[in-house]
Amino acid sequence: MGGFFSFWLRVLAVVLGAAALLWQPGPAWIESAYANGAYPVWEHVAFAVTHLLPWSLGDVAGLIGIAAIVWRIVRFARSGRGKKTPRALGQLALDVAAILGVYAIWFELSWGWNYARAPIEDRVAFDASQVTAKAADLTRDRAIAEMNKLAVPAHARSIDELDLAVLHATWLEAVQRVGDRWEPQVGEPKPTLADPFMEATGTSGFINPLTLNVQLASDVLWFERPFALSHEWSHVAAYAREDEANYLAILTCIRSADPRVQYSGWLELFLYLPPKAHYTKKTFAPLVWGDFDAMRKRDAHHINVLLSHWTWNTYNAYLKTNHIASGVYNYNEVSRLVLGVPLDSRGLPVSK
Repeated sequence: MGGFFSFWLRVLAVVLGAAALLWQPGPAWIESAYANGAYPVWEHVAFAVTHLLPWSLGDVAGLIGIAAIVWRIVRFARSGRGKKTPRALGQLALDVAAILGVYAIWFELSWGWNYARAPIEDRVAFDASQVTAKAADLTRDRAIAEMNKLAVPAHARSIDELDLAVLHATWLEAVQRVGDRWEPQVGEPKPTLADPFMEATGTSGFINPLTLNVQLASDVLWFERPFALSHEWSHVAAYAREDEANYLAILTCIRSADPRVQYSGWLELFLYLPPKAHYTKKTFAPLVWGDFDAMRKRDAHHINVLLSHWTWNTYNAYLKTNHIASGVYNYNEVSRLVLGVPLDSRGLPVSK
């Protein structure tokens, strides 16, 4: 009886896991029942458990699944030759599929359904006619001017501790203006075992979708940190699309009173806008050129080109399977939002 029951539990895990990955709820249901319904309850519970820990609980969650699969494969490999029958091989495949099925269910219920959320432009006064090459040129010119103006005061405070409470307050106004009717609980990024991999692939940060922990790479530079942290917080706040997380991070940073945070926002916005063919030495202040050089040296020292290429191709496929048609190019689509969404006197998006 136990074996029969166990078999059907595994089958159920596989079926439900596949269904969770394949079924995408409608945007209206996601907005009301999930992104502004059940998900905030789970996010608050997850934060209450994980924020007390000095390390990422998401690492533990991931390692348990990997260990379970490895253990099952090793057990099969060590079994006697006579036991390695087609039936035994089928049981191994079912066990591995069941473990993956459980994690697929966990992923979708915990965070993944946010990919089905309607885009931000459905909730704000987006004007596609403003997304032009001329507007991009003007925005790039302003970003350069702001970077040059802010470079000295930003560098003067580069070693000061970042005030996360102030950053959070500015960020919260933005995420609530564009759709959240609740207050996400976010905080310091957690150290992660994935840090060497992040450095080698040029990944500045990520959230673990199983436990909603935020992780930043240890080689993130001080002027990248405010933007990177705001970006990952935005994922926790139910904005799964990369362009939207970028947009909310940019809004957060450029609205800040802290010159370091403002500088971070304008620099990242500049990097996501279509570039000019050539920049003269006078285009940027010496400190800005120095920061660009610091980024290049960091990347040259840490990034493994082959591993990075494989990782980004994999992530590109992952995004496309989650209905982000542009894949990793979605990061750059933040320029559509920056150019097409009007801002009010407080620098927040104008609602419909």
